[in-house]
Amino acid sequence: MADAEPSGVGWGATGGRWRGALLLLPLGLFAIVVAGLVGVPAAVSRRFRERGFRPIVRAWGRWPLRALGIRLDVHGLEHLEAPGPRLLLFNHVSLLDLFVLAALCPRRPVVLYKKEFRRIPGLGLALANMGMIPVDRRDHEAALRSVAEAGARLRANEATVMMAPEGTRSRAGGLQEFKLGAFHLAAQTGVPVVPMILRGIDEVLPMGSFVARPGVVRVDLLPPLDTRGWQSAEVRRHAREVRELFLRYLPPAPGTPVGEARA
Repeated sequence: MADAEPSGVGWGATGGRWRGALLLLPLGLFAIVVAGLVGVPAAVSRRFRERGFRPIVRAWGRWPLRALGIRLDVHGLEHLEAPGPRLLLFNHVSLLDLFVLAALCPRRPVVLYKKEFRRIPGLGLALANMGMIPVDRRDHEAALRSVAEAGARLRANEATVMMAPEGTRSRAGGLQEFKLGAFHLAAQTGVPVVPMILRGIDEVLPMGSFVARPGVVRVDLLPPLDTRGWQSAEVRRHAREVRELFLRYLPPAPGTPVGEARA
């Protein structure tokens, strides 16, 4: 496991909610309209799906963050930009995660997203037409098929598959226990796992809120974890070890196991 990186930069909210309240409607319309515009060429152009949409997706994520006064303090970006496939695991905090992930969009991204997102105007169209993979959390067999499809993409396209191992956002705050799907996928494919630690989002845009505050979101992309020796029979142990790595940076959710001291 990689050692926790010492922190010299603060993160979290630095201002009030007035800007977020004023921009809530225009930025919501921006997100819907631009996502829909991306979804149209993605439906008809394979070249656009494979190469053309990345700059647009990055702008889709960065412009709202900039307008809201939210700065990304990113460390370890080279672990995301390196060639080859990878499994990117991030802690899921709030809706702002979506814009942070878009702002850092890697080459050949594959996102496993909640099936319910397809109902969101514009965004649902873009996710479907860009080849992202919906997950039906209420249908275990369908969810397994979605994970299998992500594995096929990893091997065939050298993709970056992005998953939240907690499965859903924490209502009480803190890092929840990890589901096993991502770790089965890592064991089956042997691709590196890149942990992505998000801090400050819980202050800038807490879960359940739609009004963001200016501030700093700290993003730490940790060195890849070699999974080539992982066995499917040991995925529970691997999930626990990776969660303990996250817990060096994040507090645990109430009632869940506590990890080592945080950075």
